[in-house]
Amino acid sequence: HSAALMRRRKFSVCVASPVKNYLREVRSSLEMDKPLVLVQEADPAKGGGTLQALRDECPEDLQPDIFEKGWTHTIYMRIEEFQRVSLKTIVEAVLLCSPNYVNQSSLPLCVPGEPESQPLAFAKDTMLWASPANAGAQVLAEEIATTFAGLTVSTAEAPGPATHMLLYLNEDSFVSDERLAEQVKQARQDRLKIVMAHENDLDRGGCEFAKFFETTPQELINAGLYDALAIACFPGLHHEVSLVLLAKALGATPVSARSSIRDSLSNIGRFTTAPRGSTTSDPVVTEEDSQLEQVPEVEQV
Repeated sequence: HSAALMRRRKFSVCVASPVKNYLREVRSSLEMDKPLVLVQEADPAKGGGTLQALRDECPEDLQPDIFEKGWTHTIYMRIEEFQRVSLKTIVEAVLLCSPNYVNQSSLPLCVPGEPESQPLAFAKDTMLWASPANAGAQVLAEEIATTFAGLTVSTAEAPGPATHMLLYLNEDSFVSDERLAEQVKQARQDRLKIVMAHENDLDRGGCEFAKFFETTPQELINAGLYDALAIACFPGLHHEVSLVLLAKALGATPVSARSSIRDSLSNIGRFTTAPRGSTTSDPVVTEEDSQLEQVPEVEQV
């Protein structure tokens, strides 16, 4: 029965957690030239681990066909916003194996309401302090500011006029620079809003959150630093969601349709060509402007 079912399948989903639990299905899929979708379990409590660790557990004769063929690969997340990305990756790979989409290389899939589909910007003046004592904070802060308009980043030794502090948590936090603990303590006393980002990318010093209960000064832990949730920073396709969630935590809000259109038109130089009889100092109302005036104020949701 299993063999007959396998023959009818157009593809196989290989849950790499670990592969040895699915050897029969994987071998059958490869023998029948079925494409694979690699779904990596990241939670160690559920048998997950790094891709290299999961590969090491796989029989050597299967490793090249599973891990070196360029199969679609995604990390399965259980946080809803990130889980959608994992599921979209799986669905896209499945659809691309179907007759209707076999000639496509990608599909513009969208889940209604997903955070990354909503354009965001900062309507109020917002300054994010990335302390030099917090290794990696400046890079992440500047990435947020580059992605979403209206955010200013400060890397001064003190917060000054900043409205928020970014606490970037990775393996170096509270270890590489002792000043960070005092700065966090002072920020809490001054009621400066602290947004925490937990790095999960091993290439950027990511680690398990439990590590911070070993490296963070006990005074800060007892004071409730980690009572608030830290926003997970994941690599790859999930990274965009991390940036969106961080921007929202900093106060970014959806951009209205009218504002989006007006900003787009302003970027293509609407006022660069003047008709005969007009002066270059007078703004010219173009056809695009006339259409813009008819666009109602609709918030994207």
